[in-house]
Amino acid sequence: MQTTASQSLAFIQAKTVFWLSITIGFLFSGYWLVRDLNQEQARVIARYQTQIQHSQAYAIAAASRHNEGLAKQFITQLMSDDSILAATLTDDSAQLLAHHKRPHAFAPPLYLWLSKQIFPDSSELKFPLNNAETPVGELTITVCAVTAAKQFVERNVGLLLKDFLHTMLLAFTLLGLFYWRLSRPIALLDSWVTTHQKKRTPMPLLLRDRRDELGRLAFSFDALCRARQTAESRLNALAYYDSLTGLANRSRLLQLLDERLEPLNEAGALLHLDIDRFKTINDSLGHPIGDELMRVIAYRINRWLTDSNVCARIGGDEFAVLLHRVTLAQAKTHAQTLLDLISQPYSIDNHQLYCSVSIGIAAFSPQAPSASIDLLRQADTALNRAKLAGKNCFASYEQSMQTQVDTFLETEKGLHLALAEHQLELYFQTQVNEAFQLVGMEALVRWHHPERGLLGPDQFMPIAEETGQILTIGQWIVERACQQMARWLDMDILPSSFQRLAINISPLQFNHRKFVDQFQEALNKAHLDGRWIELEITENLLLENVSNAARKMRQLKQFGVSLAIDDFGTGYSSLRYLKHLDLDVLKVDRSFVTGLHLNDSDQAIVDSIITTAKRLNLEIVAEGVEDILEMKALTQMGCERFQGFLFDTPQPVEFINQQLRSGKGHRHQDEPAMTHW
Repeated sequence: MQTTASQSLAFIQAKTVFWLSITIGFLFSGYWLVRDLNQEQARVIARYQTQIQHSQAYAIAAASRHNEGLAKQFITQLMSDDSILAATLTDDSAQLLAHHKRPHAFAPPLYLWLSKQIFPDSSELKFPLNNAETPVGELTITVCAVTAAKQFVERNVGLLLKDFLHTMLLAFTLLGLFYWRLSRPIALLDSWVTTHQKKRTPMPLLLRDRRDELGRLAFSFDALCRARQTAESRLNALAYYDSLTGLANRSRLLQLLDERLEPLNEAGALLHLDIDRFKTINDSLGHPIGDELMRVIAYRINRWLTDSNVCARIGGDEFAVLLHRVTLAQAKTHAQTLLDLISQPYSIDNHQLYCSVSIGIAAFSPQAPSASIDLLRQADTALNRAKLAGKNCFASYEQSMQTQVDTFLETEKGLHLALAEHQLELYFQTQVNEAFQLVGMEALVRWHHPERGLLGPDQFMPIAEETGQILTIGQWIVERACQQMARWLDMDILPSSFQRLAINISPLQFNHRKFVDQFQEALNKAHLDGRWIELEITENLLLENVSNAARKMRQLKQFGVSLAIDDFGTGYSSLRYLKHLDLDVLKVDRSFVTGLHLNDSDQAIVDSIITTAKRLNLEIVAEGVEDILEMKALTQMGCERFQGFLFDTPQPVEFINQQLRSGKGHRHQDEPAMTHW
């Protein structure tokens, strides 16, 4: 905070000392002036008494002899004093012997006021005349009070001037003393503290040698500044550096990117690294082993870097490497070097560990500048492409990837409005038996996008799963599907062959801690018995946490629902979990059904799945049946339920209701597929 000169403590102190000294000086001068004024009348009377005593012999002689001539001569001599306005000499019988009077002269108001202070009642003085102690007469004189006032002023002006000079000398002496002993050290302390906060400077000698409060205050400020600088250093380390590895963190990386990109004079590249399978190592061996692995990987990368390049840890198992003065081709060479470097074995706490890394590359140059956050996003997009390519590889950013990113962001944004603006709708696809009777339906969500038209779930549900919006959308699907199933039952239009309505449950939704309670609430709101609902979960969800899945499945079975594994056969080591899970249905993935009658390998796989399901008393539903020959091959293997375009495409509820009311719940196998039923 800036202060003006008039606001400074030194100025305020100087002003205070100056006016205090002046005030005290004037008070003392005024006191002595008033005291002198009060004594002025006595001095005037004493002076005239002395003066008359020298010549009163003439007055006594004139009064005792009644000699008017001598009396007049005495009065005339007495009136030679200009300060006497009138003089009267009388004898012992009060007979006038001589009298003289002169007119009053003009006087300024100040003198008139002072004359009243000196002679408040009268300026007439009476002196008795005695001859050998015998009264012989009386002398009366009238003193000019203005003259007395003038003489008083003349005498005291010099004294006042002298007092003023003494007061000023005292004031400046005090000013100098206070400035040197107090104001100057305070100003020096203020200047030093201000500078010390920005740049560490030694304490001035004047402050260091003091042993009073200012000295202690200076040392306290110094200690506080030291503590503050230490705290700032620690905060800077926490804010811009990773506490585990000591590398720069994401915030520091963005700062460095801004410095490199503005102004952008040379080419470079940003490498985004993600350690493959790190979660498996961390979960199986514990966080201490995982942390040590991160430190060793960071050490390897940092040791490999040159001075002009920077490595940062920007996530739990993510690193970024900023390469300076490299082309895209050189960046790819460096990326391959990092792949080889990180894939070398690690020996940590008696564990021999192996891990790989996926790398995304985003290049920048003066010809193709980018903002720091955009460059990091591009590298992340390329990293995702490398992971999709099988991991343990690298991919460089291409402009076409940005289109995918933009589509992702646009879809994510649109999903926030989809539910609120009633853009989502449930479609239903029929499931039939070998006699083409309607035995079930599957609820499938569609999005009426305001710009892109009707979108299938494959165009937005993966994004909803990744962003977490699937929790809201999934619950909406469950509630709407239960409500619709309850309406069909109330309408009494379902054929007797109909068994249940299937609802797909996403992994994120199934693993949510409140899923079971939310599903029960949906049943209660719809007043629906759980036996009319079939929940489909993916095979890979079971493999992630079998015990948790089994526990939730047992809870769901209490409501009477059926549980199905969707896309069965696309996961790994599924069969050994089936006997531990409370399942009802296996849905054979469409990848095995398409062209089944033409592929012996697919037939062998499907036949094994159906045989296993029957031995475990599980129903089989074949997905993606589009050809009558596929259906015949499945029927020969023992499959009893089918779903696919051969029978119907997914349709809105109005169309389904129309077909149910018209009694078209089944058709003969020789009839062509109903395109819109």
